[in-house]
Amino acid sequence: MVTVTTASPAAPSLFPLVSSCGADPSQDPVAMGCLAKDFLPDSIKFSWSDDKNPNITDGVKKFPSVLNTVGTYSATTQLLVPASKAQTIFYCLAEHPNGNKKIEIPPACTGEPSMTIRPPARDQFLEPNKTSTIICSVKNLCSQAVTLKWLKDGVEVSSGIHTEGPVSSGPNGYSLLSELTVSEKDWDNDRVYSCKVESKNFSDIRNISKSFECGSDCSPPEIGALLIPPNFFDIYIRKSAILTCKVINMQSAEGLNVIWTKEDGSELKTSIGDPKVQSNGRLSVDATTSVCADEWERGDKYTCKVTHPELIFPLKKTLTKEPVTNSHAPSVYIFPPPSEQLALREAATVTCLVKGFNPPDLFIKWLSNGEELNASKYINTEPILESSQPPLYFAYSTLNINEQEWNAGNTYTCLVGHEKLPLQVTQRTVDKSTVYLDGFVDAEEEDFYNLWTTASTFIILFLLSLF
Repeated sequence: MVTVTTASPAAPSLFPLVSSCGADPSQDPVAMGCLAKDFLPDSIKFSWSDDKNPNITDGVKKFPSVLNTVGTYSATTQLLVPASKAQTIFYCLAEHPNGNKKIEIPPACTGEPSMTIRPPARDQFLEPNKTSTIICSVKNLCSQAVTLKWLKDGVEVSSGIHTEGPVSSGPNGYSLLSELTVSEKDWDNDRVYSCKVESKNFSDIRNISKSFECGSDCSPPEIGALLIPPNFFDIYIRKSAILTCKVINMQSAEGLNVIWTKEDGSELKTSIGDPKVQSNGRLSVDATTSVCADEWERGDKYTCKVTHPELIFPLKKTLTKEPVTNSHAPSVYIFPPPSEQLALREAATVTCLVKGFNPPDLFIKWLSNGEELNASKYINTEPILESSQPPLYFAYSTLNINEQEWNAGNTYTCLVGHEKLPLQVTQRTVDKSTVYLDGFVDAEEEDFYNLWTTASTFIILFLLSLF
């Protein structure tokens, strides 16, 4: 056969042919193809390969070339593969006198795309940062070319987003997972969050909010009362115990009344603080009273009674000091700045380690040359459980000073207060001379050395509390 044409000789252009979205997921084998267009002369040879097999012959079929209206030719080839291998990447090679071409065939797409959005986990809001994550997932995408956007009340969000994918998920195309971090305040204020996905042959948007999550089950939080016991520092300094009754989840503080009473029913003088806005937009109020430290220590009971227009019946809750088993006084150690830090001649960090104590309530303060330092100069950790049987805790404090202050010979004292210490306070002192001349002092010698200074500190603090 002789073909007369005015077209110029040309190499083929290759295009992949794959199953459309929504194809039967049970299809086996799966067909894919390769289209060669606009080549001349009519002389083309197809071959198939993958990463493991450079020349695939099973399941290959070539169809006759077709003459186009412009005088060039088009041809196709087909490859049938088992469904278990449908997500393998295959390559189609077209050999032609005017140039060879090779194209990657994307994995076949089976199944219908699906999209879900999940509300934030409420327990994550209990963490210190008061945030949680909304999760948006998309499955069975036919293409990796996909865009995902998050919106808050219809406005696009650009921060707090973590997205993974698209990634191949076997015979089910591609999957995409995205997380958006939201604050508890925004969630409780019923902000509407939207996940918008656009891809080839698929486009969808899903919305979520607190009201969407619980529907008609959503109800405003009930008014409650939280009882907060006194801390040891207040008891030691003031020789009195401050009891706090925190009333929470009020729409309005108007009409609120709180009364603290003793076991015999006698009323205590109660101070009601100003309302404060909670993270959920509701109000809280602290109602405090002061009782004798000895009465608190011996286990007397005190009751907080709350009345409010939104309450059908008054709230009553009782507070008493919980007995502590296996109580233990802390051991205190002080460490000078490390030599590596001093060598930099920039800063010096003195560390105080307090360990082996129970109950966990204690205080740590720092003194320089006998004078109390501002709390902004040091950092105290919260008590951390170091042993569960018996329960024992540890904590540490770091004091940051400059290198010149340390080399000047100033003394630094770590003052620790705990109810199980003999005088309820103890201290450890360090300076440049004790480090380089004496090294670390034996614990018993240091206790003897610090006995008078500890007693002096106790007397001064006692006189201050009287004043």
